[in-house]
Amino acid sequence: MASDVKIPSPIETLRTPTEWAEPKTPLKEQQPNKLNRDWSKAVIADSLKGEKGKNEEGFRETILQKGLDYSRRNSYSDISERKDPLNGLVKNGGSKRNALLKWCQNKTVGYRNIDITNFSSSWNDGLALCALLHTYLPDRIPYDNLTPQEKRRNFSLAFSAAESVGIPTSLNINDMIQLERPDWQQVMGYVTAIYRHFET
Repeated sequence: MASDVKIPSPIETLRTPTEWAEPKTPLKEQQPNKLNRDWSKAVIADSLKGEKGKNEEGFRETILQKGLDYSRRNSYSDISERKDPLNGLVKNGGSKRNALLKWCQNKTVGYRNIDITNFSSSWNDGLALCALLHTYLPDRIPYDNLTPQEKRRNFSLAFSAAESVGIPTSLNINDMIQLERPDWQQVMGYVTAIYRHFET
């Protein structure tokens, strides 16, 4: 008579009875707070290498400061601003578009032939871009020698200066020259890239 005893498969023999009854909790189902704590402790511990030579009180202060710095860098507002740099400009519930426009106006105060009131016609001669970039890269933009009539030269200088620091050109120079009212979303996107590079 055949035995009713079940012979475990080779795979099952690698697991203990406890593991059959209580499978380990998948990593994704573990408590997120615990994972974050463990990870942050590892980051702080790694950054403390070389600090143990200090006296006990100084070492304790270093640990507290490292933990505080880590928390600040990874706060919700900081992460949110890194994800969308314009979040740092918005105050009291205002729009990102108006906040960025106000920033452009403040940056270019005192520049001749500049009157930024929108992200379209105010940028169609290249001078607004040149003025904005001149505040950061004065050696690359000879602003005093520029005129509204030399549109191609203005845009070429602006794009070249921006590319020299790693800001890619996302605007078409021919469209910017020919259109009285360039696409405001494209212009705003390019200005946002400038803001992100220099201000965040």
